[in-house]
Amino acid sequence: MYPNKKTSRSSLTALVMLITLLSTQSASAQQCEDLIKMDGLFTKARTECPFGYYAWRFQQDSQVCMEKIGKGASKELFIKGQQTFDSKSKAMGKEALCQKLLRDFPMTVKR
Repeated sequence: MYPNKKTSRSSLTALVMLITLLSTQSASAQQCEDLIKMDGLFTKARTECPFGYYAWRFQQDSQVCMEKIGKGASKELFIKGQQTFDSKSKAMGKEALCQKLLRDFPMTVKR
């Protein structure tokens, strides 16, 4: 009643695949949290900086993440992003922060 090598290998392979899947899902959850915070930051920046363009695709991706994470948690993350804009604006100046966002995220925001 000892497992043969073939059974042990297939069990090990299944375990490795499960661990990989779980770590991918948690990374995806972290990426969603970061994306929602960035959407909060850019949404705030759009009202404070003279941006004429904010990538619609970025907002769509954020909305998909918000649906995955849930309304309450998403709202908190979005607010954290807006607060990040406020704190960085105070620390470095609003115009400097707007310029940095334009330089660092040219596909997301434009004048």
